[in-house]
Amino acid sequence: MPIARLAVAACALLALAGCGVARSSEEATPAAHSASPSAAAERSAFPPADDVRVSLGQGVALTAAPPTTFTPTDTAYPRAKRAVAMEMVIDNGGTIAISPAQLSFVATVDARPAAQVIDSTQGYPGVSGVTDEVAPGQTLSFTVAFGVPDWDCVLQVWVRPDSAASTTVELYDGVV
Repeated sequence: MPIARLAVAACALLALAGCGVARSSEEATPAAHSASPSAAAERSAFPPADDVRVSLGQGVALTAAPPTTFTPTDTAYPRAKRAVAMEMVIDNGGTIAISPAQLSFVATVDARPAAQVIDSTQGYPGVSGVTDEVAPGQTLSFTVAFGVPDWDCVLQVWVRPDSAASTTVELYDGVV
């Protein structure tokens, strides 16, 4: 009897873990993910521990690392007590150069809009601070950061392939 209970518990744990780490690269809009913070926290109990790679179309892929927390300097804009940074890598497998500045990042913290933090002193210039183009066959890495509160919160991050696009691609949904 104890072995049967252990097997059932193990199966339940695996099922829950599988539901939590599944990441979709399907397009979604932030409005489609505006669940209440408690529902989002339950959904995000197992945030991704690995990089997420999504297609932006035309042979271009974006890889996003999970966020890391940092304390912004006094020169950061806008001012924030705590922020999270995400390393991004653009892989241009297409036929034309792409500028990271054409990407638009959208984030929410506990279902409220989050501001992108620029802290050049610490190496967080934001996407607008990246002036290099990514030629076909090349890659480029940069970092984006968002202000978050001092407590654990649900962070969701999406990218628009260009600022005029109405669709977004989810990069992260988890507790930070």
